[in-house]
Amino acid sequence: MVEFGTYSGGSALFFSEILRSISPSAKVLSIDIDQGGVADRVRNVKSIELLQASTTSGAARHRIQQIRSENPGSAFFILDSDHMKDHVLGELLQIRSLTQPGDYVVVEDGNINGHPVLPDWGPGPFEALEEYFAAYPSDYRRDTEREGKFGFTFAPSGFLIRQ
Repeated sequence: MVEFGTYSGGSALFFSEILRSISPSAKVLSIDIDQGGVADRVRNVKSIELLQASTTSGAARHRIQQIRSENPGSAFFILDSDHMKDHVLGELLQIRSLTQPGDYVVVEDGNINGHPVLPDWGPGPFEALEEYFAAYPSDYRRDTEREGKFGFTFAPSGFLIRQ
């Protein structure tokens, strides 16, 4: 599992606990430009690897490639770092060659910039997804069933299955 955006590490810890209950050898790679605020409890979990780097950097790409080569099979990516359109689009382009058919990607916070909240935010994840799908319409299938499961999501149009 690869998480873009660590913040204090709460989601990395959550995903680590869930994944370990499914597969004891599962690991979480959490990437962020600043790992300084990560809780000690998270830092001490052996199944969580923290990488201090931009999510669009060569270092991030290289580490994900290493993990993919060591661990074949499906992967889960969650994009939840910088929510500006250009950055999210860069992340989508970064993982384009790193994802494989069957991988699952969630692009968080597409609800900002008036979709329906924070109308003055400016272009964000939702607009990045629109631009990405205009260029690469066949890369992913949108998982609208899962997106609509609870009647509301912070990730509209952001539940994706790699084809």
